[in-house]
Amino acid sequence: MVGHKALRINGTRLNETLQSTCTQWGALSSSTGIRRLTLSQADKDVRDWLVNECKELGCEVKVDQMGNIFAIRPGKGERLKPIAMGSHLDTQPAGRGVDARQGGRYDGILGVQSALEVLRTLHENDVATQHPITLIDWTNEEGARFPGAMMCSGVWSTKSSTPLEACYRVTDSDGIDMRTALEEIGYLGMTPCDYRENGLEAYFELHIEQGPKLEQEGKSVGIVTAVQGMKWFAVRVTGVEGHSGTTPMPARSDALVTAALLISAVRTTALETNLGVATVGVITSDTQFQATIPSGIDFIIDVRCPTDAQLAALCAAIFTAFDAIVASESNRTAYSVTRSWGLPESVFHPSCIAAVRAAAVAEVGELQCMEMKSGAGHDAAWTSKVVPSSMIFVPSEDGVSHNPAEYTSPEHCALGAQVLLQAVLAYDGRIT
Repeated sequence: MVGHKALRINGTRLNETLQSTCTQWGALSSSTGIRRLTLSQADKDVRDWLVNECKELGCEVKVDQMGNIFAIRPGKGERLKPIAMGSHLDTQPAGRGVDARQGGRYDGILGVQSALEVLRTLHENDVATQHPITLIDWTNEEGARFPGAMMCSGVWSTKSSTPLEACYRVTDSDGIDMRTALEEIGYLGMTPCDYRENGLEAYFELHIEQGPKLEQEGKSVGIVTAVQGMKWFAVRVTGVEGHSGTTPMPARSDALVTAALLISAVRTTALETNLGVATVGVITSDTQFQATIPSGIDFIIDVRCPTDAQLAALCAAIFTAFDAIVASESNRTAYSVTRSWGLPESVFHPSCIAAVRAAAVAEVGELQCMEMKSGAGHDAAWTSKVVPSSMIFVPSEDGVSHNPAEYTSPEHCALGAQVLLQAVLAYDGRIT
């Protein structure tokens, strides 16, 4: 048996597996992106493949009530909880026309495929760990089909504001609820989706950065210390419908014009306060006719800040700006706000961060490593609420993600998987 510090993952196998599974399940002919919405046929097919691969490695596979997959490689220690690695296999929609509802090949997928590569490496080298080592594929991380990002890791953590039964009732654009979708693809499991009944010792997640910082700084590995806080708000702007040719300009109560001013204020407020970032990515109008003044507009605001205090301050500043705009317009338009989703700031565990740092420095040296906070949400944010957790980032070319052009080099994919392997083994050795 090879000593754990000498173990090497097979980078060629990792990258070939990642690309071949993306090509087989969810790829579209128009680009390098894929469309693999959660609990779709493509998701079922890649899940079935993953379960079979893990069983061939001697893993016990459990599926919980939200369809989360836990593939458990036994350890030597009795009654020890697993050290887990994972991410998600569903994709984010992006693009227009023939590219609509496609995401990239690396977001989430690299984390699951690297976890599988770690299990393969342990198996072929006959490595005996103290703790069980577990691969996790979290369901509906993207929230692209069923609204609610990181939905099922949130349920597992019991800290999400949307519990199991409420998630079951969430519907997609075709009116199919999540419970039905789980049943239809055979992944409505019996294992409780609750960390208290299906617990972990620790959790590590490899992910692409999804931003430009590592590439800009010339670094190879991101040692992630936290995930910033975030909130989503559904905004409804109302006005009065009217004829576009006969209603005088001063007499109009145009919901779309007011909404445009509010959306512009989202950007302006984020820039002026420098507290964080804010985005409007979804807009819908009740009126879809060019000769009618719009009477109802809906849009969603995504606000993210490094700390919860900054997040609260930026949200307050945005809505103060909204109030001023509506008062200034004074044309019978109005707005209402509903908080639709949120994730508090998540600080990772010092011991897990130390394991990642040691593994990364041993692999590429300290100068190629960079401590950073994640701007994107990840399943590790929810796991960190209940078990020691941390993340590893590898560079995203040009900082592009949620896009068919998303790309991380084969060398960086392999590097991330190697750091993951060594961090997990170091953590297993540290606590036994």
